[in-house]
Amino acid sequence: MTEPLPRPLPDPLAVVVTTPRADTVVVRLDGAMDFETAYEVVDTVRQLLRSHRGVRTLELHCGGLTLCDSAGLSALLLIRRLTEGDGVRLVLSECRPALDRLLEITGTRGRLGREEAAAGGQNEGEDGGGRAGSRRPSP
Repeated sequence: MTEPLPRPLPDPLAVVVTTPRADTVVVRLDGAMDFETAYEVVDTVRQLLRSHRGVRTLELHCGGLTLCDSAGLSALLLIRRLTEGDGVRLVLSECRPALDRLLEITGTRGRLGREEAAAGGQNEGEDGGGRAGSRRPSP
């Protein structure tokens, strides 16, 4: 009888924060955002919103995400609620096809629309308002 091959462990999550402008914080996510790591991202964002009162835009750079499971999606929705409550624009950038697909099949794309952020790209969210997940008109 053949033993099944062991599944590889997910990549550990690295969270790197930069502030390219006084009103913008970029959180780069590299690795797996899953049950074990998702709330590390939420805690990081919560601390950033408390300590950077002048922030108007929070960019979650998702190009390095190798996995986003249901706990990761839940964390993204919680982050959206936190940023919305503080009047901060949330931008998901550099999303890989797997994350785009997750947003699509769960019906959360309109809530967590995404942009090709800093490069001034076009919003691919369903709201068409130029702001990720926002229903307010652009200024």
